[in-house]
Parts: sequence; structure tokens; C-alpha cells
Amino acid sequence: MPKYQHILFDLDHTLWDFEKNATEALAELYTSYELARLGGFSIENFCSTFHKVNYHLWHLHQTGDYDQAQLRSERFKMIFSELGMAEAQMPLSIAEAYLKLCPSKPHVFPYTHEVLDYLSPAYQLHIITNGFADVQWVKLESAQLTKYFTHIVTSDDAGFRKPDPGIFRHTLQLIAAAAAECVMIGDNLDTDIAGARAVGIDCIFFNPQGTPHSSEATHEICCLSELKGIL
Repeated sequence: MPKYQHILFDLDHTLWDFEKNATEALAELYTSYELARLGGFSIENFCSTFHKVNYHLWHLHQTGDYDQAQLRSERFKMIFSELGMAEAQMPLSIAEAYLKLCPSKPHVFPYTHEVLDYLSPAYQLHIITNGFADVQWVKLESAQLTKYFTHIVTSDDAGFRKPDPGIFRHTLQLIAAAAAECVMIGDNLDTDIAGARAVGIDCIFFNPQGTPHSSEATHEICCLSELKGIL
């Protein structure tokens, strides 16, 4: 009998390739909003500034210093400001356009579907994500991932954000499982790995860039295909 009965997956940066999907969406918006003419900055600067600002704002959101509405309304203002665009020229409707376009992108990390096909007959698979519920469901549908998962747990639904133990306890109660029956797979050492370990859930750190660290995880992988040798 397998050691685990339930596998908990993070979504963004673990299965759904946020960087690739966001960059593709931003490139389309750069063209459709004529940002080269409006702002005079390159598409490369636009994308790199987005990722820098977005990372910062999501960190503030994870720590409770920024709510969902603030993140969504302020993100592109901050990006355009950093790129030197005058406030009067900022096409602020791009924020809503991005929220519609980006989640519709289908790109996942290599071997995602193959590994989920391999795991789903033997385990119950679930998602546990800090992403906003309305867009996470669109991502799952766009990437043809929904069919694999028994439960999709978002921080909106649970009322807690990873690494708060509350979201993991909520998930354990929802799936009627003990911590020892579960393993968490994610890319973030703070939210996914430390959060899971704090409630006694084993964890697999997905580290595709091979980033050095001193944290402890039950296992570490750089490619999702390695899960076949672990689970």
C-alpha cells in the first residue's frame, strides 16, 4: 500500500507555468495597447518590470499587508510608474484585460499531464493555492487540469493563506485525511514547504532552477517527471 493516499499540489509555478503564461499575455497587451508608442519602453522592460513588481506585491499579499483589490488595482500603476510613464498616459484598463487574458493561457511545466495521468489512478489529487479563486479555476480549465483533482482549495475559500496552518488544516478536514497520509508538492520554500511541515505533512520541493537553499524538504526535484521515482 502506498505511504500516501493524497497528494496536494500547488498550482502557480508548480504545474501552471506562470512566467511563461504571463509573459505571453503581456506581449500581446504590449502590442494591443501600443505601449511602445505610449511609453517608449521595450517589451523586455515591460515584462521584466511586471515580474519584479508582481513578485513584490504578491509577497505583501502573502503577509497580509496588501489585499486582493489593492493588488489588482495598483499593480499596473506601479509598473507604469517605474517605467517612467506619466500618470495621464497610463492605460489603466490594461489591468482588467490582463486578468482576463493571462489565466486563459494553457502552458504547464514539462511532464505535467504525463505525471498527473500516472498519479491519478493511485492517489487522490488536490490543489491548494493562494491564488484568487476566480482566476485559478480559469487557469485549471485552460490548461486542461481540472479533471485530475478531487478538491481545489484556494485561500479565498479557506479563509487562510499558505503558510498559515489554517489552510492546511482546512484541507485535511475537507479531504478527511490525516497529515501522515498526505504529501505537499510546491515551488515555494516558505508557503508550500515550511507551511506543510508545520502541520506534519511531508513535502516535495519543486526546484526547476536548482536554486541553492538551506531549507529541509522530504524530497527535492527539478523536474516533475522525477515524481514517478518517488511516488
